[in-house]
Formats: sequence, structure tokens, C-alpha cells
Amino acid sequence: MGASGWLWWCLAVPFAAYPTLGFLIEGSPTSFAQFSRWVPGTNGSLEFEFSTREPDGLLLYTDDGGSYEFFELKLVEGAVRLHYNTGGGARLLTAGRGLHDGAWHRVRVTRRLEQTHLTVDDEIETRVVKSLNHEFGNPDTNSFVYLGGLPLLLTRQVGNRLTLPVVTLEPRFAGQLRGLTYTRGNGLARSQNMIASQGVREMVHGGECDQHGPCMNGGRCYSGDQAPRCDCSRIAYEGPYCEKERRVEEITFRGREYVWWDLRRTGGQPLAAQSDHLSFSFKTRHPAGVLFFSGDGKDYVNIALREGGVLVTLDMGGDPLKVTVRPDNVRFDDNQWHRVSVHRTVKEINGHTSFCTLSVSVDGLYSKKGTTAGPFSHLSSSRLHLGGADVPALLPGAETRSNFVGCMRKVEYVADSVRLDIIRTARQGSPLLHVKGKVDYMCHEVEAGDPVSFTTQESYLDGPENGVVKFTRPDAFLVLPSWEATRQGSVSFKMRTTEPDGLLMYNSGSLAAQGDFFAVELMEGHLYLHLSLGSGLRKVKATNRRIDDGWWHEVTLNRDGQVGRITVDEGANDFTTPGDSHRLNLDGALYVGGVSTGVEVPPEVWSGRLGLGYVGCMRDLVINGLAADLASYAKKQDSGSIINFCHSDGGSCSSNPCMHGGTCKEGWGRFICDCSHTAFVGPTCGKDAATLSFDGSQYVRMFSDEESNTQAEDITFRFRTNRPVGLLLSTTSTLSSDRLELALQAGKLRLTVKLGDKDKVVHVGNGLNDQQWHSVHLVRRATQVSLQVDNETPVLDHTMGRHSILQYRDIHVGMVSNDSSAYPSPPISGSLGPIPPFIGQMQSLYINGKYVFEMARAGHLNRMESDWNNTHLQVSAVFGRGSQVVHHPVTFKSRTAYVALPQLKAYSSTNIYFQFKTLQPSGLLMYNGGKGHDFLALELINGHVHLIFSLGDRPVRVRDNNKMALNDNKWHVVTVSRPSSLQHTLLVDDTLATVTNGGSSETLDLQGFLYLGGVLPEMYTRLPRHIVSRSGFEGCMASLDLNGEAPDPAGKDVPIMANHVYSGCEGPSTKCHRNACANGGTCVQQWNSYSCNCDMTSYTGPTCSDESTSYEFNKGLLTFQYPEGRWPDSRRDLLALGFMTNQEDAVVLRLDSANSNDFMELEIVEGNVFVVYNMGTEDHPVGEIMSKVNDGMYHVVRFIRSGPNATVQIDDYEIQENNPSEDGQTSFRVLKKLRSGIWHGHQLSVFNAQSKLQVGGRRAKRSSSIERPFQGVMSGLVLNGERPLDLAAERDPRVLLEGNVHLLMNLPKDLQGHSNDLNQWQRTPPLPGPSPGEGDDLVFSGAGSGCDMDDEDECIPVFDTGSGDDLITPVYIPPTQPPSTKPPPLPQIPDHDTSGGIRPCDDEDCYIGSGSGEFNTENGGMTDLDNEIIHSEEDSPGSTGLGHSNSRGPGSGPTTPSRPEPTPPSSSTTTTSTHTPNARHHPTSTTTTTTTPLPPYSYPQPPLEYDYHEFGYPEMNEKGNNKGRKDDGPHEAIHSDTSGSVALVISIVAGTLIVVILIVLLVLKFKGRQDGAYKVDESKNYEGIPTVPTPMINGQGNGAIKPGDRRPVKKQSKDVKEWYV
Repeated sequence: MGASGWLWWCLAVPFAAYPTLGFLIEGSPTSFAQFSRWVPGTNGSLEFEFSTREPDGLLLYTDDGGSYEFFELKLVEGAVRLHYNTGGGARLLTAGRGLHDGAWHRVRVTRRLEQTHLTVDDEIETRVVKSLNHEFGNPDTNSFVYLGGLPLLLTRQVGNRLTLPVVTLEPRFAGQLRGLTYTRGNGLARSQNMIASQGVREMVHGGECDQHGPCMNGGRCYSGDQAPRCDCSRIAYEGPYCEKERRVEEITFRGREYVWWDLRRTGGQPLAAQSDHLSFSFKTRHPAGVLFFSGDGKDYVNIALREGGVLVTLDMGGDPLKVTVRPDNVRFDDNQWHRVSVHRTVKEINGHTSFCTLSVSVDGLYSKKGTTAGPFSHLSSSRLHLGGADVPALLPGAETRSNFVGCMRKVEYVADSVRLDIIRTARQGSPLLHVKGKVDYMCHEVEAGDPVSFTTQESYLDGPENGVVKFTRPDAFLVLPSWEATRQGSVSFKMRTTEPDGLLMYNSGSLAAQGDFFAVELMEGHLYLHLSLGSGLRKVKATNRRIDDGWWHEVTLNRDGQVGRITVDEGANDFTTPGDSHRLNLDGALYVGGVSTGVEVPPEVWSGRLGLGYVGCMRDLVINGLAADLASYAKKQDSGSIINFCHSDGGSCSSNPCMHGGTCKEGWGRFICDCSHTAFVGPTCGKDAATLSFDGSQYVRMFSDEESNTQAEDITFRFRTNRPVGLLLSTTSTLSSDRLELALQAGKLRLTVKLGDKDKVVHVGNGLNDQQWHSVHLVRRATQVSLQVDNETPVLDHTMGRHSILQYRDIHVGMVSNDSSAYPSPPISGSLGPIPPFIGQMQSLYINGKYVFEMARAGHLNRMESDWNNTHLQVSAVFGRGSQVVHHPVTFKSRTAYVALPQLKAYSSTNIYFQFKTLQPSGLLMYNGGKGHDFLALELINGHVHLIFSLGDRPVRVRDNNKMALNDNKWHVVTVSRPSSLQHTLLVDDTLATVTNGGSSETLDLQGFLYLGGVLPEMYTRLPRHIVSRSGFEGCMASLDLNGEAPDPAGKDVPIMANHVYSGCEGPSTKCHRNACANGGTCVQQWNSYSCNCDMTSYTGPTCSDESTSYEFNKGLLTFQYPEGRWPDSRRDLLALGFMTNQEDAVVLRLDSANSNDFMELEIVEGNVFVVYNMGTEDHPVGEIMSKVNDGMYHVVRFIRSGPNATVQIDDYEIQENNPSEDGQTSFRVLKKLRSGIWHGHQLSVFNAQSKLQVGGRRAKRSSSIERPFQGVMSGLVLNGERPLDLAAERDPRVLLEGNVHLLMNLPKDLQGHSNDLNQWQRTPPLPGPSPGEGDDLVFSGAGSGCDMDDEDECIPVFDTGSGDDLITPVYIPPTQPPSTKPPPLPQIPDHDTSGGIRPCDDEDCYIGSGSGEFNTENGGMTDLDNEIIHSEEDSPGSTGLGHSNSRGPGSGPTTPSRPEPTPPSSSTTTTSTHTPNARHHPTSTTTTTTTPLPPYSYPQPPLEYDYHEFGYPEMNEKGNNKGRKDDGPHEAIHSDTSGSVALVISIVAGTLIVVILIVLLVLKFKGRQDGAYKVDESKNYEGIPTVPTPMINGQGNGAIKPGDRRPVKKQSKDVKEWYV
């Protein structure tokens, strides 16, 4: 026995000899037992015994009096956990399992210098911690030892008395304790006596809780002083007996409040937990914000919203772990409640490494997991934040800069045994948790506290309340009542942006005031205050560093008389206004975010004169101590440009939005395109710039009724000329000699600025008269001037003198007109005389926020209310016609198509530009409804564009002035502008129409979506009665520009897009295109038109959009009989039909064989569709189990069988396939029986002698009843080209109707009655990729494939899902006369695998019907509607071997045509097929065929078997052991009888022709070998459904079958090939 063993024996003896009497502790919220201090020294221990039925509870706690050392023993899920710190950091030890069994268990904690042992019964856990001092505290400061809980008084002093404050959150122990014993280093053990207690009594057996148990809903009962009591603290109920459901705790955050604790401030030790679980619910409209944070130092877990998803970041000292829950097309910032659950567990792998698992779930539907490993054992938490922090970006692991804005409820945090209801604890005033700010403990809709965003530089706010708004455009603003600050006043707000310039606030003075005004602006990232009391202006720069950094900044202005202080964040600037005025007489509106059109801003307010509104966020506006609700004003005013939340998401330069070489710059939630160096303008540089030509006598003049004064100019333009001298731009005044002039002098650009009596001349550039385009950019700010030409370095200079304001009335471009009256001024210093007029071209003239040439082209020739004081335009220069640039085109292919875009932002200004072309004379182009009677619409009526709008007074209509109708399938340009508040212009191409609104309203209050191309069908009856259109626009639209925004109408961010809207412009065409046929129909290209094959759609009509013949079945049966003796053998079957039913079990149809057990049956089993087929060996089922069809809705089933392989598809769900395999033994048996002649058909490949089709159920041969009858509606049934329902409607003698079967006049929308509830998970989502009709511009037919092989059927068409531009498309051209029949096979056939050599034929290739054992008929030929004889095609290459795989059907020999009408005795035709050379140098070939006489034949034609390429399905071949050959020819009908004599005659007649054909094929084959051939992988004969959407799904199947033809048409043999590009 070792030393430690002897020591344990010595310590155990006194404990057994002197046990301490036990006691019962009730576990109430106040119960505890207090014992004397434990001072173990460097070697010591304590031990006790406990018995309980509760899995969690505090067993023991003691510390060093509030420093950093402590011991905590607790039960966690039935295990004893020791949490301690002896100077070397907190550690955890866990021992025992399932200890809440009511039995007695012994616990012992032992200290041995650096070692700490935890012993529970016989289990020992040890941890070594190195520290400088091995003593645990000292006798004077150590706390008492507490068992079962802590005194209530101590829990209220967590900041001063407890080393581990979170111990107060531990659940109290409920059970029995005994034998507390301390052992000192000398080995002497001493039993301890209780010195204080509460809720403690002697141990008893049984009690009132055991007898009565009054607590409900899981509440814990304990025996009180007088009666049993219930502890409901850990459940969701309250009351004396936990009988009432506790109200759900909620809290509202507005972005400034949060709940927190920080144990570091009091020196407390952190909470440590091996596992924790956080659950809460939230709802918000904000995409980003801190939800929860807990951590200590480098350990943390951070939960936040980011981009509408939940992001969890965890770091425990190992590798950081991030888990994001952001499902596709789902966002959690939708103002709906979402439940979040985050669970973290740590499992120790060894003494140094642990494994952590983090799982995150949202709403129980979206879950993600992550794992990490490292040298950690627990997560420490000394800080906790709920809802945010002072600076959320500084929180460890921060992924957002914003606090949470919204509501949270039921926030529960469980860390080991600590269970914390954070909201309830904060509401009750816990000494641990603190609340920053004023919160509401209920959920309020966060509107007043929301930020608002100004989205445009024209946005501004109209009139008062507390909110956060986002100005998303530079023309967005709000208008509030005037600031009442005559003697004193205050304004404060918070702002956030990344754009350097913008007007934040402006308030003008009264008419009696002498220039009083107040303004706050942002220029070059710095904040400026402008304040004038009428006796002089004070301009204060309020910041020392830029604040356009995307962070929130708080601005506060206080003024009292002439003195004041403006504070930005922590920096304050005091100011005093000049003069002796002490009163600020303001009278006009207080504009926030910008100013409206026509408002004159003082010249010192640069952003206002430059037309730069504020783009960014603003919140917490407080005026004179009263909160102003910005969000409320935004709702009442410009709700399109000003939104009620703040984030920087939006346009980004990463998508390269700027076209034609424009330069992109990031803004706040938007991108800004600089087009000054391009020949284009517009938000994305997508519109061709207006170009003006000057011949020396032409000009552009802008003049005002009054003089203007500016202190800042921003001018850009482009020019080109071959003249070295010429006046480009000049200002003149009638009251002063001030001038700003730009001119060419000796090929250089000269700038002249004359302010007062001083002038400044600056020269830049050289050789600018080179007839090349040059761009000019002039910037002036007071006395600072910057001039740049092209991409050269700007030249910086200063004007002379003290004047900084430029006074002017006229602006001249090209020359100074004769009717201009300019103030006489002395010549400019250094000038050589008057500057001659400019001769050349100019474009893109931009002056202080206005594109002058674009305004002139749009018809703003009269009066423009702007910052220029009612400026007029005179233009004598000539506009050039630029090339029409089309971008972001979209096609509306139906009158019901439309696109819904975000609201048109046209509150105070309107500028709409787009292009369109169409053949339709009428249709709704654009519509946006509004508040009250406001609306705006554009419609096409009889080929002319009409603009209809109402500002709330009365509707106004204006029509374009074009002489010709515009529905000519040519591009036309439409521009709608608003040059003044009451004037609108409609410019279509080069004709202008103007209308004036006589009402008093000056704003257009729109709301809701901007509809493009039409509206919802039900909306037409609710449109204003002045709108004539009752259908949508059908044609193309492009180049959309909506008040400076250029959305893509077919882009991914479009809110709503109806069907038949496609990106790009596809005009009317006679060629096959991807939308030629509806409902997945197959387009068949013809010479000058196309047709649609609708066989696999269940529809009919020219474009597969008409309803097919429909029958209602109610225990009735439709039977279709093939003519006796004309039973076709089929290697491939194609079946399609539509139906609707409520049945869970039914037989839809069944096809039986005449002379074998072969069958095929389509049935519904438990609401799922299955097809079962048998080719003679065993049943093969294939079906869709994820989609229920018994819902009364219309469903389409498509089934294809090729040999033993089959696919089935329900609607647009995934294609289900069945590929039964043959093992070697089965194949050997089949081969043996084939050779012995026992079988008369390959039972795994061929459906023999199809004879009877039963629709609506099945009936046995000798039974009179219908088994499992189908009840419902069936439509568009097609089986191998036959349409039994159509035949029944035509009363065809082959069709028999029995029972209750009725023909329907039209297809109902759904079945009446109850439809089963279908869970969403039961429906398989459609295949990824484009919707039907989108993904394929390539039309493939049997007339040629571009393959480099002799047998084109070996080539599988490639379907391009790209843009569809200029594809080389093989198309099928029907021959003018029927080709000849195919001659009988020759004794030898070409062998593609032997380099063009000849291989001996086998019995399959040489003789009709031999080898495969399939039944043949005497007359196997078929004709199409054009009386063409269909040839079977040559075999695909392959090696010979035992068995038959993918062989050509035996019916491919001589055939007798089957036709409904007699044909002429004979006919002949010569068809020439030219192959256009491509990259593979295909040869050009000419083939001549002759048609033999065709005897009439009166029998009905048997169903034709289809080629899969005709419907866009991948080729499917039966499986077998022989991999050498593929059956790529078209499906062939195989008949039961053969006629040797007919074959012999045809062979003799066609023998010579066949020899010629073989020679030609051999020549072509050897030529094609030099270019190589495609390598065919035949390792698996069946080719599965590809992962990309198949052409069947996309509605792009291929083939040459005409619509409505019940006798399918085989594709033309390769003797008739033509290539077209």
C-alpha cells in the first residue's frame, strides 16, 4: 500500500468513527446551511455525503473573500462538478454519473500542493495547476462554507463579497447532507457543526410533499415551515402551485439599448461551462445587429444578424468557428417571429485536447453544425450582452457594426446547471444584470426608433416625431416645420454615411429677415455649420477628422443668442455669430436631407448649390428637446426614396454595373458611375450622350430672370474640334464684371475666373485641336480652383482678391449670342482680344447637378425651376443622332406578362427613359399607383405612346406627336421629364409633347410596385378609368432609367416577375426558338416556318397551348383495340397524359399483349403514380413517391421505355428512372433460349404484339367488372403517337366506351370536393435550372446533326443553356416528294470500328426478323402526312458477340407503306443536301433518291415508335452483356407476318441503288476519318438522365413531328441532310 493509500485509510477512520448528524435542506429560494471557514493550507481536504432526487443543485461554495480563489461543488445533470481556482486559473473536474438516485454518495475534495483531487464514491479525478502560492486564501478573509445555497443577503452583495458572482444563479440543492469534515495538512480530521441555516430541518422519512404533491406542471415541492410549497423558478409557470402560465417575457430594442453584465468591473471570476444552450425568439426589419454575446478574453460566442441571416462565431482558444444559417430565398429580417436555438458541448478527448460541437437552428427548419478542437475544457464568460453594446464592432468576433433593432422574447441561457431567463432577471432588477438605456418589456413595432435612409441626393424630409431614416437617393428629402429658435434652441441627431458630400439640414429665414438661415452640410467628409442671424454669416467646421466612415456619429447644436456650441461625437466647437443681431428669424420649412426644386440656397452652402443631397442614414432627431419622428414623415412624404431602416446593402461596384468604360465608385448602399470620359450618360453610362454640333454661328444659352450668386461650381463636358481657338463656355452678368470662361487658345484650354476687380488665368493641356474627344472637369470652391483635361493631373490654383462669389445671369456655350446684354468689363489680362465662336462638337455638359444637353434634348426649352432661379434655355446648335445603345433588354412574350419593380421615386421630380419595340398597337407600358388619386401610367394606344398621370387634383393625358405609328418592330426612345412642378414633357424619338397640370398639388405621391409591361389580370378593372389599356404590352423594352436608377427588369433582384418574361429581346421569327411551343412542346423547324409536336405535353394546338380532348371517368372504361393481325411489337414506348383525381388507388390505363404476358400498367397507389411493365421475365415498377397526385389538381405524366429501361416524370418534378440489370446467369438462359428458338422475342427488350389498351381501369379477360376503376378527368392521352381520347370523340370503331364515361367540353380548373392535405415535404422540387421554355436555343431534328460520323444517330445532340446567340443550328427540311423505300440489307455492312473496312454481317443484319426473335409483320412500312416512306437507319458501330444488345429491329427491311389515301402511281424526287463546312471541314455531299410506286392501303396505321431526340430526352438503350452496339435509330414498328415475295421484289428493284449508296457512304466515311470521330463510351448502354434540366423539362424537345398528327412521323433518314447556319 502506497503513501497515498495509507493517508486515505487514516483519514477515513475518523470520519467513520465520528459521523456528523445529517440534515434535510428543502431547496427553497432562501435555503442554505452555513459552516465554519475551511483553510486547507497546501495539503488538506473536505468531504461530505449527500442524497437527492434532483439532478442539479449547488452542493458547496467557499472563496477567499472576493479576490480570485474559490471552490464550487455542484450537481450538473446528476454528476458532481468541481469548479475551482487556486491562483492558476479556473478549472473544472467532473466525476460520478446518475447520482440523483436517492442513495447516499460521498464527495471528497483534496489539495496536494499543485494537485487537486475530486473523489466521488470510488471515482477519482485529478487536475494539476501550477501557481506561485499553494495556499487557499487565509483564515481571516476566507468566506464561510455554504452547503445547499447562499444567504439571501450575500446574493445581493455580489459585487463586494463574492469571488464567483454567478454562483448566485445556481439552483439550490434539495436533499439530505451529512458528515461535513475538514482535514488539515497534519492529517487530523474534524467534523463540522452548522452555525447558521435557513430551510434546514432534521432528516425525516416521507413528508407532506411525498404524500400530497400539490405542485403542478413540473413545479418542485418542498416542505415549508407550515405547509408544502412549490418552487416554479425553473418552469414556465407561476402561482402558489405553479398553476398559472407565466407571461412570455419580451423586450424591445431600438438600437441604443442593451442588457449586459461585466464581472470584470467587480473583480468577479467568470462563469465557466462545458456546455451551454441559448434559445430566444426575435423579429426585426433590420438585416444586421448584435443579438447575443458571451465571453471572457479570447473565449467568446457572438450571435448576430448579418444580411438577414443568423451568424454564430465561437472561439475557445482553438480554431475560431463560424456557423451561418442563411437559407436561399429566405431572410429573417421580415418582421416575423423566428426562434433561434444554439447548443454547444465540449467532450474531452485526452488531458490536453477537447472536441467542441456547435449546432445552430432557426425555426426548427434551418440547421447548421460546426466542430472545432483545441486545448480547452470549457467556455468562460465574464461579459454578457443582449441586443448590442456601446460599440458593437469592438466585441470579439464582431461581424456587424450595428446593435439589434427589434423585439426579443423568451431569452433563456443555460450554462451547465445555471439557468437564466435574461429578460425576466433584468426586469426584476438583478444585481448581476444591468440595462443600458430605456427599454420596454413588451414588443412594440419599432418605427419611431428606426433609422431612415435617404436613398437619393434629391431626397428630403416634409414636416414632426423619433425615428431613423435612410436617404437612399441624393434627391430624397423630408420637410419639417420651421425650427423655432428665435433666441435659443437646440438640434441633435445621429448620422451615418460613406458619401463625402450632402446637405443635411436647411432652414431659410422669413421675408422680413435680413438673410437669416441655418444649414448643416457635409463636404469632403467634414461637417460644417452655417448660421446667419441677419448681421453676418458664421461658418463653423465642426470636425477635425472625416466622418464619412460608415459609423454612427452624434451631432449636437446648442445656441443661446449669438453664442453656441456644436459637438460631433466627443469634439466640441464654440462659436459666436458676427454683428449685433441676437435673433434667428426662421420662417420656411426645415428641410432634412436636401431641398426641393426651386428652393434657393445661399451661395455659401455649397452642397445646396451643387445639388448634392444627403445619402445615408439619420436617426434620433431631437429639436428643442422634442423628438421628431422621421419615420412618420418618411411614410407621409417621399416613401420611395426614404426608407425606415439603415444598412449599406445595395448596389456594389463588384458587379461592374458601369458600361462603356464608365468608372464606378462605391456610395452608401449604391454605386455611382462617372461617365465623364465616355460618350454616354445615365446611372450606368448606358444612354448615348446628346451631341451638339456648332458651326461658328450656333450656341446654347441659359439665362435667368434674376442674377445668380455662387461660391462653388462643378462643370464637366466633352468636346472635339480641329480649330485651335474657340469659346467653349462663358458666364455673363448684367450687374457686374464677374466672369467664368473656358476657351481654346492655341490648342490649349484656358480658364479665366474674374471675381470683382481681380482675375485669374489658368492654362492646361496641349494640342487639343486634334479632332479627338477631350473631357474637361472644372471644380471651384470659393477661391480654390481645380482644372483637369482628360486623365492628366489636375491643376490647382487660387483666385486673386478677397471676393469668392461669382455673379452671373447668363451661361453661354459655343459663343455669346447677340441678344445677350452683358455688363461692360475691361479685357482680361493677357487676352489677345475677343474669343471667336467654337466650331466642333460638344456633349455631356454638366453644370452643378444638371445635364444641360440632356435637358435640352428632352424639351426643357422653356422654364426650369431649379437652383438657377427659373432658368431658360435657347438652343441653336444642332443635335446629332447617336447610335441607339440597348442595354438590359427584356421581352414580354404575352399580353399577360409583367414585371413588378420597386416604387418609382418621383415625389418631386420625374425623369423616365426607356426604349421599346413591338408589333402590337396597344398595351400598358408602365403603371405606378399612389396615395389617394395620385398615379402615373404610360400606355400604347393605336401605335402611339400616351402619358397619363395625376398629382391628386385631376388626371392629365398627353400623346406623342409622332406622325407614324410606333408598332413597326423598330426601337423607339421614350423620355418623360418634369421640367417644373406643374409641367410634364413626353419625348418620343425626336418629337416633343408638353402638358401643364393646372392643379395646386406639386408632388406625386406614389406607393406600391412600379408595374412594367402590364399589371395583374385582376388589376385592370381597378385601374383609373382614364387608362384605356385592358391588356399588357407585348414586345421588347430596354435601357430603363428611372430617376437615375437603372434596374434590370429581368434581373434576379426583381420583386415579382410573371410568366413569359425573358431576358434579352427576341422579336417575332419564323424560326424555332425556345418559347415557340408552350407546355414543353417540341419545336419542328420547317423551311419558312415551324410547327409544334405536342405528343408529350397533354395539350394540343399550333403551339401546344390548347386543351386536348378530355373525358370524365366515373367507374367507366375506354378500350382501344389494335386491328387483329396488325399488332405492333415495340422496343420503345412513349406515353403522356394529363389527369386530375382525388383517388388514392386506381388503375389509370393498361396495355396488354395479344400472344404473351407482356403488359404495361399506369396506376395510382396511395396517391403516388407508378408504371409497371413486363417484357416477359418479371415486373419492373418505376414511380414517383415524393409527389401526391390525388389533390384534385391537373398533373401531367410522361413515361418512356427503351428496352428494359424506363423513366417517368410527374409534372416538372425530378425524372425517376428504372434500370433493371441482367446478371450473367440470366443472360445465359436468355441466350440459350434464343438460340434454341423457344422464345419468339427478346423478352427483356420488346413488348410483343401490343393489342389492347384499357383506359380508366382494367378488366380481366373473363370478368365483367372493372378492377380499381379510375374516377376523375383525363386529357391529352398519347401512346406511341396514338390519341385514344381523340379517336373516341371521333367515334372511331377501334374505340369502345363502357360505363360512365363522358366527353367534356373543356378542362375544369380542379375537381370539386375535398383534396388531401399535402405536406410541403411530399413535393419534390423541380430540377434546378431554367423554368420550362428557358434554357435552349438549339433546335435539333433528324435531318442532320453535324456529327463527324457516318451514322448521325450515334451523335447525341448537345443542348446549350447559354444565351442562345448565333448558334449554328441543324434543322430538318421536309423533302418536296417522298423518298424511296429502303432496300433490303446487304450481305455485308460497313464496320465503323475497323477503319472503314467491311465486316461480315450476322443473321440480324442480313435477314429480316432473324436473331432477335421479335415478331415481324409482312408489311412494316409507314408513311407520314406528306406520304413519305420512312427508312430504318443503319446500325451504330459496335463489336459482334453473343446475344443482342441495342440491335436494329427486324422490321427495318423492305416495307409497304400504309396510307389513308391513295397516291399517284409513281413519283420521283431528287434531293440535294449541302453540308456547310465548319471547323471540322465536313464534306459536301449530294444524294439522289427515287420513290417507287405506292399501293393504296386502307388499314389503320399502327402506332409509330419514337426517337428520343424528338422530345429532348436522353437516348436510352437496353442493357445486356454485349456492349458493342447501340440502337440509335428511330423506333420501328415490328409486325407479326412477313412476305418473302414482297421483300424479294423490292430487293431486285432497289439493288442497284443500294450499291451506289454504299459506295457513296464508303467514300464519305474514309474522308471523315481524317478529321477523327467522336469517342462513344459504351461501358453502360443506358444513358441516365443528366443532372441539368433535360429539354423535355425546358420545353425544348426536338423532332420532326407535326402537331395533331396521330400517326407519328419518323425523322428523315440521313440520305436527306441539309445544314443551315
